[in-house]
Amino acid sequence: MLTRVHENPMAVRSKNALSETLLKLMMYKSFKDITISDITERAGLSRQTFYTNFERKEDILVYLLHGLFMRYLDKITAVRPVAENLMIDYFLFWGDSRDFLTLLYKHNLGYLFQDCNRSFFIEDTDILNDLFTCEDWQLPYIKASLAGVTYELLYMWLTQDRGLTVDTLSSLTRNLLEGKLFA
Repeated sequence: MLTRVHENPMAVRSKNALSETLLKLMMYKSFKDITISDITERAGLSRQTFYTNFERKEDILVYLLHGLFMRYLDKITAVRPVAENLMIDYFLFWGDSRDFLTLLYKHNLGYLFQDCNRSFFIEDTDILNDLFTCEDWQLPYIKASLAGVTYELLYMWLTQDRGLTVDTLSSLTRNLLEGKLFA
């Protein structure tokens, strides 16, 4: 999922126009009722342009998520966080994308974020391997736990805001992963 590809600037502009249009349409129309024609007509692009860049409208959202995960990866690569700060960085970053993620959840498309999140933690990010002191066989389990707990806590935080801070969420995540909340 997280690979850097040099793209033709025209393709990037087309993808961005289609993305922006889809997000605007999702603000007032059900995702399932939005057609490829709705997107292309409002973006001022042809159906051929759509199909040159995407196979289905969900791919537009995956494209946007991919871009966000790339930015998050760049951020944590630049700061090289310690394991204790990884969750703080995670919730701060995704909290800044609250509107986009809430739009996904509103349209029952949270699974797209969940798939990207799972891929990010489990498959794509070797940088995480250096954060944990564990045996090699434990690492995939730690990363799978991170993928699950971060998605679920982020979902709860964004859809049922109860005034929790990023520090509280991060602390809760650490305590869950360390087993401190179990009797």
